Amino acid sequence: VGTGVITTGGVGGSITDSANKTTVTITTNEAIVNWTPSGTPTDGVIDFLPVGNTLEFRGGLGGYTVLKRVVSGTGASISETIALSGTAQSLRTAAGVPDAQGGNIWFYNAGGILINSSAAINVGSLVLTTNDIDTTGGLAPGGTIRFRGAPNSNATVTVANNAFIGADNGVAGGSYVALVAPRVVQNGIVNVNGSAAYVAAEVADITINAANGLFDINVTTGANGGNVITHGGVTTGPEQTGALAHRVYMVA
Repeated sequence: VGTGVITTGGVGGSITDSANKTTVTITTNEAIVNWTPSGTPTDGVIDFLPVGNTLEFRGGLGGYTVLKRVVSGTGASISETIALSGTAQSLRTAAGVPDAQGGNIWFYNAGGILINSSAAINVGSLVLTTNDIDTTGGLAPGGTIRFRGAPNSNATVTVANNAFIGADNGVAGGSYVALVAPRVVQNGIVNVNGSAAYVAAEVADITINAANGLFDINVTTGANGGNVITHGGVTTGPEQTGALAHRVYMVA
């Protein structure tokens, strides 16, 4: 998988490795993890999470957000695409309380992200982006995630055929999935207990309104043109039963 360092929110946190499993434990509401991938690229792709391997995040029952930045050893962006082919999951844990799915997990890699057909992601909420995230004042001050991509990039977030993404933090309608990049390809299965957004842009602000489950999406620099969003898969979720909205946004 590579080597990770908790750079923000790391007090009491840890990253541990066991057989085919890496566990990231945080004790704060927000954390940033810089991760340097290992392995040699094949056709420009690094198999960041191979088949049979598990990447697990653990945090408190109150909810948490982890930004996982895939970067070089110096903290600079990398040009290769990273592939997730195994299992990624996030859990809300506490002493004496059974583990529950939850936690907001954000993946950033400037060179591209590929969720392979063998992958299964089960988290509270999920962001996949090739645009760096402005973390000044926090990960999402006022509920706004600030995506700041490189000019003229064609980097792609791809969810391959049969890949599975599940987002459910246990609150009806309170989860989200956001794929934000100059190119977005969604050919897999996305099941979110809330709203999903596929946004093709270099620079954008997305505000998640926790009160109603809706997004405000402000694109200030768009994509280069061409087929910037491809949706050949399934985006779905449980029936809306409460006050929180379930929506699918496609913005280019």
